[in-house]
Amino acid sequence: MTVRPHKPRVAMLCALAPDLRAALADRLDLVAPDMLPQLSPDDRKAINGAVTMAMQGAPAAMLDLLPSLRTLASCGAGLEKFDAPALEARGIALHPTPHVMTEDTADMAVALVYAVARDIVAGDAYVRSGQWKNGRRSRTTRVAGQRAGIVGLGRIGRRVADRLAGVGLKVSYHGPRAKAGVPYAYVGDIAKLAADVDFLVMTCPGDDSTKHIVNRDVLRALGPQGFLINVSRGSVVDEEALLEALEARTIAGAGLDVFAQEPVPNPRFLALSNVVLQPHASVLTDDNLRELVDEVCRILGAQLH
Repeated sequence: MTVRPHKPRVAMLCALAPDLRAALADRLDLVAPDMLPQLSPDDRKAINGAVTMAMQGAPAAMLDLLPSLRTLASCGAGLEKFDAPALEARGIALHPTPHVMTEDTADMAVALVYAVARDIVAGDAYVRSGQWKNGRRSRTTRVAGQRAGIVGLGRIGRRVADRLAGVGLKVSYHGPRAKAGVPYAYVGDIAKLAADVDFLVMTCPGDDSTKHIVNRDVLRALGPQGFLINVSRGSVVDEEALLEALEARTIAGAGLDVFAQEPVPNPRFLALSNVVLQPHASVLTDDNLRELVDEVCRILGAQLH
């Protein structure tokens, strides 16, 4: 007779995507957010592990239901939705999962560089619509040999820089300070970086220090031949300024995986032909799901047995 391993009981602080929830449920005894208030106080007190999404954080009302919570696994890299002092005061250790998100987010950034520069989405539509028989489409922008500026040379930014350098782009970067041992030039002013590059790639954290770091001045510096790529957070870009620049074509285009309003971005984006839009989908790969589940179960299972 096979003995099933014990499943640690874990509270969900928010709804999880169905595939993620199903994969976690194979190894964890998940208590859904709507079921948590229905448990007895003793049953809730017995739960000392929880899981949430980085974009949802840890609502105080949910934490109030879990007086013994000590370990919180967050699916994602971002920390801006969490009140770190409040978690510390409750004795809760927050465990984000940034390294699980790195490779797929870097891939998306590079994919958006090519998609917007080579107008790949419109090219696909051109073939499907039958317009090809009427002649060639207009020319697009070469990627190799261009200049890329990375804003935020952290874990993801470094992977993006290495990928772009590997296909022949000259890479420089901006951040709070220069990094030791980095083969790329540091530029202390983001507007100067924008003026010097063809692709401005946003990979910085989304917090108060980076809110609207891309503003009208930066977009003006990027100029009519420049492209903005954002796989960071919608908050790092002044969207009104970006929409104005795209509509007036004072920048060449943009590739966006994140927006100020999600999941319903500003409808003005939908009318633009010089922007490639993605549904905050950088990490939606099969590999990411497998690695994320393993990491969340490691965080929770190792400390709950």
